[in-house]
Amino acid sequence: MPEIPPTIRLPNTEAFRPQNLWETVQAFNQRLRSGNLENYRPAPLGFPQLDACLGGGLRAEDLCLVGGMQNVGKTIFVLQVARNLAAAGEVLPIVVCYEHGPETLLHRLLCLESVDDSDSANPQRVTRDAIEKAVLGYYDAHLDPEARRRLDLDWLLANVPGVDQAWYRLRDYLWRLWLVAGDGLETTLPVLHEYVRMAQHLGFARVMLIVDYAQRVPLAPRADGAQLSELQRIDQVMRGLKGIAMKLGVPVMAVAAADEAALRRQRVRFEDLWGPATVQYEPDVAIILNRGTVDNLTGNRWVGIAVEKNRHGMSGVGFRYQQHSAHFAFSAWGEDVTPPSSTQCQ
Repeated sequence: MPEIPPTIRLPNTEAFRPQNLWETVQAFNQRLRSGNLENYRPAPLGFPQLDACLGGGLRAEDLCLVGGMQNVGKTIFVLQVARNLAAAGEVLPIVVCYEHGPETLLHRLLCLESVDDSDSANPQRVTRDAIEKAVLGYYDAHLDPEARRRLDLDWLLANVPGVDQAWYRLRDYLWRLWLVAGDGLETTLPVLHEYVRMAQHLGFARVMLIVDYAQRVPLAPRADGAQLSELQRIDQVMRGLKGIAMKLGVPVMAVAAADEAALRRQRVRFEDLWGPATVQYEPDVAIILNRGTVDNLTGNRWVGIAVEKNRHGMSGVGFRYQQHSAHFAFSAWGEDVTPPSSTQCQ
């Protein structure tokens, strides 16, 4: 395309200039020749049945919303997805959590990694409670400052059964998983954008941004001082997350809260997610979690996980998974509860 005259003003000339079809073909041809084929490789979530529904996982430029009731396990699910990506080693997950700091997420990962088989009925491994009791017990029993300074990760590995096994697994991806404490005032959309750009600058060819949760993402104050309504703010956040996915060529997964009506009836569907119509229009994929029954034999709760929107293939497909709450983990394999009328399983 000819040079754009200075009288034509775009937000960023290089980023926003139109391409004619020939330029698009040339760019595509160059990408094929260079072997830059990330857009062809979905990022698998690590839950085989869900990945099969999604054609292998999330693709570059996808926005995926993960919705459900409070305390149903949305953070457990997305952190397990991040862990699966990091352990596989092909995609760098960047987890920006507005509800928990990195050390809390580390404790959850230690509990998750201590489980030998998440598909077993009743895994008995490390719990957050066991770690806390061991640490506080040592600290209370040793009043000498020098002795207290010997309380460290090595002590945990030697004295809390299962932590050593969890650490052995976790250390394989220590540099392939980023954790960020989201600030409800400062971690705005441009900051999220820069986290992804930072990872790409450092040489990570494939990145997934995971935001927990979307409605907590703040907007920078407007220059004119105008205040947006809550629905307008959520609209801007959804558009911004989709913009990050498209501009930077990465999948974005964001936890989304349910609206008041869904909270009252204790059952959530995609259309119940809190916010304006853009919450339904912007995402390419929507995964919805709902509580199921408690297994009388194991005490585990079943959680229905349904793909309710999918621009790449099947939707209205659901499974139920065992939730090991004490270990912050779901079973990797679920039981089919399709057809769509039963995706929110009982």
